[in-house]
Amino acid sequence: MRTIRDEAGQVVVEAAIVLPLCLFVLLALLQLVLLQEARLLLEYAAYRAARTGALWNGEVDRMAGSARFVLGPTVCPSRFPGIPCPPADLPALRAAAGAEALRLLSAGGGFPGLSVEVVGAVGEGDFDAVGGGGLLTVELRYWLELKIPFADAGLWRAWRAVGARRLPPGVRVAVEAAAAGGRYFVPLVSRHTMRMQSNFHRQEEP
Repeated sequence: MRTIRDEAGQVVVEAAIVLPLCLFVLLALLQLVLLQEARLLLEYAAYRAARTGALWNGEVDRMAGSARFVLGPTVCPSRFPGIPCPPADLPALRAAAGAEALRLLSAGGGFPGLSVEVVGAVGEGDFDAVGGGGLLTVELRYWLELKIPFADAGLWRAWRAVGARRLPPGVRVAVEAAAAGGRYFVPLVSRHTMRMQSNFHRQEEP
């Protein structure tokens, strides 16, 4: 009888150790799946932004609008206060709300939100020739909010140990301040190059 009770107690102790670990691994895998989904959407957003820029002479506002429309579904739900997120059974409204929230978050530039930058614009080429027009290279930096409980903090700390040191000091302080408030963000970056419909003309500053 004592042996049976001892074995039962041992099973309870082992379960108390293993089950939380298994739960954390499951949550971490779910967060990694969402991270990969956002990375794929960001690559498509970079393509859409470059395509818009190719048609509109590299206008950053238009390119950012195209990118936000693609990334809108990744914004909701959010821990940021004041961001309305419609129910999940209304995907179109949810995506539109996410795009608008991303526009508001990006208003300050840098962090959080989405930044769009023209990192290369080659204006050489004859538009009348086949394949004429310059090349436009667009870079998107998207601060993805990690949303899965327990896994968000663990993955953020793993990224912080490796990638946070390369951030500008001001952005790093803002990222760590958000994490102190329970909102964890990691940066995703994607580039896309596309031939423009005409040669690139840099807009003059007013």
